[in-house]
Amino acid sequence: MVTIVENPGGVQLWGNGPYWAKCNVGASRPEEYGYYFWWGDSVGYTNTGSGWISVTDGTRISFSSSGTAASTNGKDNWALLLAGYIDLSGNLVAAHDAATAHLGSPWRMPTDTEVSALIDNCTATWITTNGVSGGLVTGKGKYANRSIFLPAAGYVNQTTLTYFDEGGYYWSSTPSSNTMGALDLYISLDGFGQGQYIRYNGLPVRPVRDTAQ
Repeated sequence: MVTIVENPGGVQLWGNGPYWAKCNVGASRPEEYGYYFWWGDSVGYTNTGSGWISVTDGTRISFSSSGTAASTNGKDNWALLLAGYIDLSGNLVAAHDAATAHLGSPWRMPTDTEVSALIDNCTATWITTNGVSGGLVTGKGKYANRSIFLPAAGYVNQTTLTYFDEGGYYWSSTPSSNTMGALDLYISLDGFGQGQYIRYNGLPVRPVRDTAQ
C-alpha cells in the first residue's frame, strides 16, 4: 500500500524547495483529477457528462483556438505583460494564477524552474492507487519518505478528455517561447519530465507554496 506523506500545508520534497499540495486544484483527495484550466484561466471547468462548464456560473466552454480558452493564445511575453497576465518575472500574476484564485495566497502555480527542480530532485514511479493510475513522485536522500501522487488526469482538447489514465499533464505559471504554448510537467508510463502544451488546452494544476502552513 502506498502512503502519501504530508507536511502541514503540503510536502517539501527537497531542501529549500517549495511545499507541494497533496491534491490538484478542485480536488479533495490525491487521486481526484480536480478542475481543468486553460493557461491563464482562474475560473476552472469540470465535465458534467454533457460538456465542460465553469465551476462558478455553469458557462459552457470548448478548449479550442477560438473563444474564451484562447485568451492567451498567440501572445508573446510583451503582449502577455501588457494584457496583465504575467509580471516582470515572466510568470502569471495572482489574478490569473489558478491556485491562488481558488486557494488564496500563498498558494500558487509552480514556475518552470520549480518544475525542473522537481524532476531533478525526485524519482517517479507509475502506480495505481484507489483505482486511479498516476505517478508517485518521491524525494531523494533524507526526503525519500516524502511523496505526492499525481493522477493521470490527461488533458482536454476542445471537449475531449484525452490520455486520462495514461498521462498526467500539469500547467506551470510560465509561458514558453512559442507564443502558442506554456510549459508543463508531465508524467506517464513513458517518462517524467517537462514539456509544453497549447495554451487553450485544459490541464489540471498542482499548487505549491513557499512555506509550510
